[in-house]
Amino acid sequence: MALADINSQRHILPGYWLNMTWRDSKCQPGLAIKHMYDLLYNKPVKVMLLSGCSTVTTVVAETSPVWNLVTLSYGGSSPALSNRERFPKLFRTHPSAIIQNPTRIRLFEKFNWKKVSILSSVEEVFVSTAKDLEKECSQRGIRVQRQSFYGDPADAVKTLKRQDARIIVGLFYETDARRVLCQAHKQGVFGRRYTWFFIGWYSDTWYIPPPEEHLGCTAKEMKEAAQYHFTTESQMLALDSTRGVSGMTGKEFRSRLVDRLERKPGDTGGFPEAPLAYDAVWALALAVNCTIAALPSDVKIENFYYDNHAMANQIFECVRNTSFLGVSGRVMFSDQGDRIVQTIIEQMQDGNYTKMGTYDMNSRNLTWLGREKWLGKGPPTDSTIVRKEILTVSIKVYYVVCALSLLGLILTVALFIFNRRYGYRSIISQSQPQCNNALLLGSALCCLSLFLLGLPADGITLPTSIFGSLCHIRISMLMIGFTFAYGSLFAKVWIVHRLGATESQQLANRHKDEDEETPWHSIRTLITGLASRQMVGSALRKVSSSPFATAFSTKRSPSTASSIADFLNQPIAAAKFYLVIATFLLADLVIICLWVVVDPLKRKELKYPRHEDTNQEDTMIEPILELCQSSNQELWIGVVLGYKCILLVFGLFLSYESRKLKLRYINDSRLVGLAIYNVAILALVTGPVVTLLIRTQADANFAFISVTVLLCAYISMGLIFVPKIRHIHTVPPTADESQPGLKNGTQRMSTSDKSRYELMTKENEAVQQKICLTEERIRQCRRRLDLLTNGMEGVSSSSATRTGGVSLSEEGQTTFSSPTITTHALVELQPPPTISTQLSASSQPFTGSIDADEAEHSDSSSDEIFL
Repeated sequence: MALADINSQRHILPGYWLNMTWRDSKCQPGLAIKHMYDLLYNKPVKVMLLSGCSTVTTVVAETSPVWNLVTLSYGGSSPALSNRERFPKLFRTHPSAIIQNPTRIRLFEKFNWKKVSILSSVEEVFVSTAKDLEKECSQRGIRVQRQSFYGDPADAVKTLKRQDARIIVGLFYETDARRVLCQAHKQGVFGRRYTWFFIGWYSDTWYIPPPEEHLGCTAKEMKEAAQYHFTTESQMLALDSTRGVSGMTGKEFRSRLVDRLERKPGDTGGFPEAPLAYDAVWALALAVNCTIAALPSDVKIENFYYDNHAMANQIFECVRNTSFLGVSGRVMFSDQGDRIVQTIIEQMQDGNYTKMGTYDMNSRNLTWLGREKWLGKGPPTDSTIVRKEILTVSIKVYYVVCALSLLGLILTVALFIFNRRYGYRSIISQSQPQCNNALLLGSALCCLSLFLLGLPADGITLPTSIFGSLCHIRISMLMIGFTFAYGSLFAKVWIVHRLGATESQQLANRHKDEDEETPWHSIRTLITGLASRQMVGSALRKVSSSPFATAFSTKRSPSTASSIADFLNQPIAAAKFYLVIATFLLADLVIICLWVVVDPLKRKELKYPRHEDTNQEDTMIEPILELCQSSNQELWIGVVLGYKCILLVFGLFLSYESRKLKLRYINDSRLVGLAIYNVAILALVTGPVVTLLIRTQADANFAFISVTVLLCAYISMGLIFVPKIRHIHTVPPTADESQPGLKNGTQRMSTSDKSRYELMTKENEAVQQKICLTEERIRQCRRRLDLLTNGMEGVSSSSATRTGGVSLSEEGQTTFSSPTITTHALVELQPPPTISTQLSASSQPFTGSIDADEAEHSDSSSDEIFL
């Protein structure tokens, strides 16, 4: 039909008649080469070659340059044919297959498909098209999975189903397309969840299986599987009413062609490409006409031969510059010899193709008519929708905990004000209010940490960038709050225990001294035995009752219990409590700083098995739990828990050991012990459970920690402050002067009393040191008496024969008769001024015949008693 129209035009090839010699290669490259050799080696000389399918065009276009012939293809769509180095003299009126890839990508973007699959046969035209599509998709951020097959596509379709492919691009010939569609129906890869893209140059009824193919699928099944698939194909027929170079419109050409066909257009192979073949012949004729006009007058086109390079180059230039309006649209070629056309998009609806729109690759403009239909409510998703669901704390649980924490904060503020307001009352001042303030501060920090520990909660999201910082902040706040709260309790029981241990040691020393004989008892017994006189015993009894002797008999005094009570009732400096708390705080800060610097906490997603969404089709829910995780998480948790557990256990031990001790200036020590029992038991149970058992359960983990923290805070504050509040409410300040449990109605000490008490304490320490020195001198005296005993045994025997006597008056006066024996006992006494004054007041006067010199020695540090 094209030859007839061209030869009928007088202005085209005037004086020439265009002939065509053709052979049917049946799309077989080997057969095509055989036919080409037959044509080239037989006259007449050929000016240009035309070819059909891509496989034949490949071998023909590679060979034709040897004969200086231009090849014009009307059916070659392989992207490989665009290689100018491989095919230097090839032009195509059929657009390249890759020209449809931009159209496909534009549709993917329109329907928001980010994952597609490609199924192709192994022919080069389809493999190269698939590679180009994969490359273009990756540049647009679209993930691509590619499968290929040779012969039976069953395994490839199974693989697509296993990969959860939803958007599938098929690249294969029509026969393979029916095999693929049948397998898709068998595997269930069709319907509302799937969308297929096929090549648009198949016949309109290509999906109906011929009986001779024995596909195993009926026409109804094939039609069901093909429903609503899309095709993309370059525009092959002009749709406007503009007449082209042939004098026809696209519709007129189609009508003429249908009239000449013996079968229906849908049953005629290559019917869609007929306008391309028609325009290819016209392009050849116009190129020859251009060459004739460009040749010198003495050179004729009929003089062309295969070794005529000049004429061959002229023909090539004329074809490259060809531009006319044909029945398929504007015909022009790119530098690679490719046809530049628009792409038409169609969809099969109820067995018929319906135009959806066009895409202009030059302007990148998509004209969409909005006629698409879907089996579901809209376009299917590109894969099973996996919706991430962050497992957060229930908003109800979070609000309840926040309310209780806020109440705890209000209580801490109120108790702090109470502690300051009634600080003058003895029950407050004698309970170490600074330690109680530390307890309140720690409880407040623990309650504040619960606001952060519950995040993120339902409806409360956090930026990923601050998640790591939040992890460290809430852990640090909880650790420091625990240190202040528990450290204040621990400091009290520690001080009580230390004072109790000191008191026990002093009591043991006193009992040991009471079991020993006093030096004066030994001296009296010794000298009485030597003298065998009542005078000696009486004198020694008087000396023993003297102020100096009384100073050394106080160890046996029944006032031991009173002295112990006085020791336990001494004021305690607040710095001792601060030192304990500061030590624990320093350890926490060291651990936190090392953790942050060496191995910081980061956000980690813990994914749980997916499950279907009952409210949305084709959707899977993937639960995700956000955790604070570091590289050596177990090590840091072990360090923190180990350190805290040691403190808890040690606190239990100290509380139990000091349970019976009562100190005036830690008047709530028993209640502190109860608070430590509560904190230790709850914390020792919570730590392992939260760390090992329910760490991955958001609600349970948060609730368990919150209950523990709130119970510890509320119970500790209740045990420490409720008795004080009750006392202040029931006992007036005037009755506060006489403290229960103190002897003789000891009044509450003022500042001056405290200063005086501290001065007396220092003086008492000095007296104790002097007493120790005096005891050492008494022991020296005993040793000297032992020496005297050994030397006076002879004197004692001779003194019995002598006459004389000693008479004691009734008034206690002693007279000596001659002859007498004088025994010198040297005793060095250094009684403190304060004690000697008291003892002198209670001692009886010593009357006897003692000279003035002896009396003067009574106040010296070395007194001599003459007996």
